[in-house]
Amino acid sequence: MGLIDKIRSSLPIPGRSFRHPEPAAQLLAFVLLERTIGVDEIVALVATVPGASATPMAHSPSSAEATDPTETSGPVEITLGGTTGFVLEISAPVPDGEAEASAANNAFWPDAAAAVARHRAHLIVSVSDQRADGVGDADGADPSERHTQRYAAFAHLVAALLGHEATVGVYLGDQGVVYEPAFYIDAVAGAGDGLPWEVAWFTWAAWESEGVSCGSTRGLRVFGHEELEVRGSTAAPSAVMDLLANIASYVVESGAVLMPGETLGYTDDQKLTITAVEASFVEGHTLAIGLP
Repeated sequence: MGLIDKIRSSLPIPGRSFRHPEPAAQLLAFVLLERTIGVDEIVALVATVPGASATPMAHSPSSAEATDPTETSGPVEITLGGTTGFVLEISAPVPDGEAEASAANNAFWPDAAAAVARHRAHLIVSVSDQRADGVGDADGADPSERHTQRYAAFAHLVAALLGHEATVGVYLGDQGVVYEPAFYIDAVAGAGDGLPWEVAWFTWAAWESEGVSCGSTRGLRVFGHEELEVRGSTAAPSAVMDLLANIASYVVESGAVLMPGETLGYTDDQKLTITAVEASFVEGHTLAIGLP
């Protein structure tokens, strides 16, 4: 069980009666640091995000015994994009070598493992789906749009924290990947107010083995969609990756819900079947796309 699972309850897994998971109540990221940086520096970094505010929170005596002994100070409460969150500094690496293992999953950052091995502290960064006024998300906005807007704001918060010179990367446990600070910052800046797809809350990968291609997404459950996979396709891995990326982006942006038994395709003539299957590449179940 990874760190994400320890912090947030595991998402529902579809059974015989297929159902998509509920969107995650929290967005979580772990900013990896070579050293601790302190509350004042955290507050100053948050202040660079338009519309964000940060307030240090003192420890309450009643919770002192439950506090992690490696915690360096109380959390910093964040108000951002109409929602609330926090940043909490931990004066220890991410446990169990989880970040180091996930660093190997970033094929575009060859030195990721060596860089991540230098981290000696980390920031837990979280934004919830609770509105700052405490009444929840009952504002009538489209759920998918609201969720992607919240992530876009959250990405700007993470990018601001990555601007500190002590950072070595950001670990996104739902994706199982670590991004280089400069890459993440550039992706967020390039997206403006939109969702930075290069570092969106899901990732996709494909590979070839014994003459056939396979691929899978990871992180779609955060948005309330079951993960996607392709098995045993004769298409090139690049085609599998493009298909998964396009479908994943489509369902997140539009809120469209894919169900077993349906078909999809790029043209009226193309009909790729959707099937609920026991997952091959992630835990639980996935929706398999029948790409020949």
